[in-house]
Amino acid sequence: MMEYRFNLTRRLLWVGLLSCLVLLVLLFSLGFQLGMLMADEAPAPAAREPAVRASAPKTAS
Repeated sequence: MMEYRFNLTRRLLWVGLLSCLVLLVLLFSLGFQLGMLMADEAPAPAAREPAVRASAPKTAS
């Protein structure tokens, strides 16, 4: 039977900490990019709606 021994060295701690920081930075930048894309797409349908209403012919009462 094989036995594995796991030693938590300073080097392994630094690698883990650096990996977590890189992951957080990448997740933040992904969220930032998605937020920018969602903000760019939102006003487009609202901007088109008043133009459609303005071009509709008015009926005389």
